[in-house]
Amino acid sequence: MSIRLNPELDADALGAGYRERRRIQIHDFLDRQAAEKVHADLHELPWAMAYNDGSDVVQLSAERLARLTNEEAAAMMAGIRERARGQYQFLYSFFPILNAYFSPDAPRFGIFDFYEFINSEPVLDLIRKVSGLTDIQWADGQATWYKPGHFLKAHTDKQSSEGRLAAYVMNLSPVWDLDWGGFLQFFDQDGNVERAYKPSFNTLNMFTVPQLHSVSMVSTYVTAERLAVTGWFRSDPRPGPIGNRA
Repeated sequence: MSIRLNPELDADALGAGYRERRRIQIHDFLDRQAAEKVHADLHELPWAMAYNDGSDVVQLSAERLARLTNEEAAAMMAGIRERARGQYQFLYSFFPILNAYFSPDAPRFGIFDFYEFINSEPVLDLIRKVSGLTDIQWADGQATWYKPGHFLKAHTDKQSSEGRLAAYVMNLSPVWDLDWGGFLQFFDQDGNVERAYKPSFNTLNMFTVPQLHSVSMVSTYVTAERLAVTGWFRSDPRPGPIGNRA
């Protein structure tokens, strides 16, 4: 089946809401069947894990994770906790949609349907209208799964070399409680949480870059899945054609 927008979305009303804070939470972004398909597609992915060691991003494939010894895993987590005490740090599971899409050796995953959808002209046109960012040309993307203990400390997403204009998070968590953590948080100049978005099912969060934000740590007792497709709408040239990937 094709991925479809919710036909009841009102671009003018959404744009008015976006301009107020340069961010928005759009509920029921897809039609229900499409959202359920994307959610199912996420469960077919070989999940890797990402964290940073200073400025270096470490990505461990599903195969490498399976081979970690208890000692290696303990040392890795100890390093993450130690760095998180005084510097920027993140930890989450992921699947590199963008890299896989343009890799000739990768099979065609079902999540590619959503990636082609979010790069389709009707969707990009809607995003331009809502955000007012008329220079948006395309979207990159990765799948993310924040498991218990995963988090993303405060940062702005500023990266001029990649042409990032707006960040997006397509949330696909069917069940999420307000006490479970995993909220997308925005801060005022005093460091107070100005706004926090719950990771609700079939909800697109979007905000203009740069903007200080974080993902609060998912509580260790949570058994539900905080699943999403995330990325940036960008102004730089596309890495290649997007659409009808075999």
